[in-house]
Amino acid sequence: MSPQGTGLQEIHDLRLKLQEVSDEIERGPRQIAARQKLLEKKKAELEARRTNLKQLKVAADQKNLQLKTNEAKIRDLQGKLNAAASNREFDALRSQIAADTMANSVLEDEILEALEGCDSAQNDIKDYEQEIATAEAEVAKFAAGVKEREPGLKTQAAELQAKVADIEKMLPADIVPQYRRLVQSYGARALAPVHGTACGECYVGQRQQTIVELRAGKFIFCTCGRLMYLAQSE
Repeated sequence: MSPQGTGLQEIHDLRLKLQEVSDEIERGPRQIAARQKLLEKKKAELEARRTNLKQLKVAADQKNLQLKTNEAKIRDLQGKLNAAASNREFDALRSQIAADTMANSVLEDEILEALEGCDSAQNDIKDYEQEIATAEAEVAKFAAGVKEREPGLKTQAAELQAKVADIEKMLPADIVPQYRRLVQSYGARALAPVHGTACGECYVGQRQQTIVELRAGKFIFCTCGRLMYLAQSE
């Protein structure tokens, strides 16, 4: 491989490493934001469950109040039963008491079921609160890890950028503007190795004359725009 080809491959390798480091720097905040978003969804779900529990308690309290009201009504009917002026009135009051007593029995079952539902919902909330606490700790730990790695990654990126800038000095002045545009558009993929006779980016075969010129150290752009160099094994 010509010195020019070796230089281009080194630029490509460094830019690939720089891209990897830059991606990791950018990925950290995105991952934190995604985890925090999921955590906020969990918190919203927790509030929904707490609201549901309040509604269950209100329903249970209303049934309890209804039961007490019915019990008071039965006691009133029992008082009237003792003072009934006729058998017809007595039988009517006794039938009403029996019906209300049956209704209270059903209501007591409903209250028991409502209270069990409240207990189940409360336990569910406690479990979910613990799940959220664990998730919060994990998000905090992950964010701390990202923050801890960031300075080292930025230092590594700066060092790679300096190396790239130093090696890029070997590029002829007449191709630098086009090369810069490619880097701006494609990043590390602004360069492409040629394997056999095919561009490593678009896989279009190159003429034999092009391969000869690449071996001779000529700077050539593929039809896909990439600055080509012969792969090390070529």
